[in-house]
Amino acid sequence: QALRRTPPSHTAHAFASCPLETSDTGIERASGTCVAYAPSFHRFPIMASKLSALLAEFIGTYVLVFTVGCNALSQSPAVWAPTSIACALMVMIYALGPVSGGHFNPAVSLAIGLADKFGGACSGWDMVLAYTLAQLAGGIAAGFSYCAVFHAELALGPQAPFGWWEAMVVEVLYTAMLVFVVLSVAASKRRNPGDSPNPFGALAVGCVVVAGGHGAGPISGAAFNPAVALGIDISSFGYAKGLPQCVAYMVWQVWGSIVAVLLFKLTRPEDDLSESQLAIYQPSLATKLASEFLGTFALVLSVGLNILGKSAATAWSAAATLMCMVIALGDVSGAHFNPAVTLALVLSNKGGCSLRDGFLYVVFQLTAAVLAGVCYFGLYNKQSIALGPQAGSSDNAAYFIEFVFTFVLAFVVLATAGVKGISSPLPRTYYLALAIGACVTAGGFAGGDVSGGVLNPAVAFGLAVPDVALSGGRMCYCVLYSLFQLLAGASASLMFIGTHASEFAAKPARSTPLFVPSPDHGY
Repeated sequence: QALRRTPPSHTAHAFASCPLETSDTGIERASGTCVAYAPSFHRFPIMASKLSALLAEFIGTYVLVFTVGCNALSQSPAVWAPTSIACALMVMIYALGPVSGGHFNPAVSLAIGLADKFGGACSGWDMVLAYTLAQLAGGIAAGFSYCAVFHAELALGPQAPFGWWEAMVVEVLYTAMLVFVVLSVAASKRRNPGDSPNPFGALAVGCVVVAGGHGAGPISGAAFNPAVALGIDISSFGYAKGLPQCVAYMVWQVWGSIVAVLLFKLTRPEDDLSESQLAIYQPSLATKLASEFLGTFALVLSVGLNILGKSAATAWSAAATLMCMVIALGDVSGAHFNPAVTLALVLSNKGGCSLRDGFLYVVFQLTAAVLAGVCYFGLYNKQSIALGPQAGSSDNAAYFIEFVFTFVLAFVVLATAGVKGISSPLPRTYYLALAIGACVTAGGFAGGDVSGGVLNPAVAFGLAVPDVALSGGRMCYCVLYSLFQLLAGASASLMFIGTHASEFAAKPARSTPLFVPSPDHGY
């Protein structure tokens, strides 16, 4: 009975909500207890009371905030500290998500409440309040714990030389990104159908922490969580700047949570449809373009902030941004976020992207990239990034690096998103976001010292346009980089047709077109 599937309308997923109890027939029923479903490898419901859910939230938040404090006070290498924190969050979601939903963040719980994604006996604003109190208690306990271990305190606030407005902007943006990814990967009905829930949701949430930790850390300290802010500030009260610091951070994070809910409604209008309407739903072009805009903006912003912040892990942070946004928005627009990828998919007739749609995708990708460039330009006191070969490297070497690794990226997208790939009983391929992010990590680190490891015309424009328009830089490298990247995308399409010829072979028995756009096809 425990292995019996439940209908999609009766399925809730880890770290999205606290769902209903299930009877031995697999049908939900109201009761005083709360049940949650584990990720896809545990399809059976795990019974848990409200008290168990609150205890899980306390423990998960405690581990997260304690990891933050230990990394900061032990002066962990900056290249690995955000990954350490992300891993703590990810494993706690996988471990405790089936019990409480694995929020571990009042901003997430608030968004779940605003989006009406709490379910069953755990529904209502009383549970939002209870979750928030448990999380704040866990953060405070963790704050005093790491202070006792290290005999030192952390100071919450903008990092020198930045001020309050810069800290506010990045806290709002990255909290919104974090909460938006949670809603998209865990609370979306379409992203989590009953027969194929998303097992990579916790990975996506962890990737946001990696992206924001490296991108926003040098500006605000990268809290993105009221429990983190309060835990740091309470434990340092009387030693550092005191409690008022966390009030501002918590307000910004609430703003970010509200923005995330609005963006979720923008990209997931189908969540308000009935089950019969949801079964035939296809995203509109406007929804797809909004998805491409959001994903590209997040990617270029992270790249720019990492470069200006002199991060040693720019490629890893960019890859993490790409992975989390691909997992979050893959079933909306295909999550291209790269004109070279869009060109490859259009030329190969994969992913259901027409020539007209592809053109509009590129327009919105470039627009988002330029706006992201203006954003990091303002945050870093009008500093811009000069695009071009790195010191000691020739122009031709930079162009070749950009061609090779953009080819790898576009080809991997086609081979993992255009076809199902590895044999699996699941109807959809979930590992593709990891594969795509790995391409950026490989190319970014391997070619970063030669060309900068751009691999994306949208990123090239996002870096070059503010430099040209606001700092008097040169546009020639942006144009040349983009040309080689687009050529790589076209070459990847041709090579894909050659290596996957069976995908294009004529099948006389078919009564439908060979390639039918599908909400589950594409990345």
